[in-house]
Amino acid sequence: MTESPARRDADTNGSGQGPRATTIEGSPRLTTADGQRGWCEDALAGMPFPCPSEMSEPLGHLHAVNGRQWDAEDRVRQVEDREIPAIKRRIDELNSLRHELIERVDRILGARWGAHHDVPPLTESIGSALDRLSVLTLRIAHTERLSEGGADAAERAAILRRQREDLVWSIAVACEDLVSGRRRPPLPERIKLYGKPGR
Repeated sequence: MTESPARRDADTNGSGQGPRATTIEGSPRLTTADGQRGWCEDALAGMPFPCPSEMSEPLGHLHAVNGRQWDAEDRVRQVEDREIPAIKRRIDELNSLRHELIERVDRILGARWGAHHDVPPLTESIGSALDRLSVLTLRIAHTERLSEGGADAAERAAILRRQREDLVWSIAVACEDLVSGRRRPPLPERIKLYGKPGR
């Protein structure tokens, strides 16, 4: 699935520098004021090579798509039954786009390491790990909004931040293993076709 220019433009700040806000059905959620613009800068800085400049666009779109999917999944639990099918279809479309963006990131990064077929694979691609980092960053931001209401939410937010630190570290180590040839990337992960025959 590809997005229309209007949809793509809604995900950037007009300068091509990543998501301005994540929205679904006209309901704004996380914006750059929530600290989302630099959601993956620490992970990219930890890679054992300069981050390819062409990764900025798919990573920015990936984070925006994850934000819209988060909002859609929240919305589907709040609406009347007759509205659910349309939102579920939108979630599938977002999932399809999300996987296309992950694959774009993996293709760009794949030029940084060779094919070593006689070493064990990673359990997930770097693109998939960055996708998990995006979702975890969104979860932290949403949880921190709730943390003003009590100690339980604040404790959950602290645990999530530690999980995020571990994930950033794991991404750096995985990239080092790929560059050195100690590990290889897994086979492409797209299996579920999201209702699109022939894909």
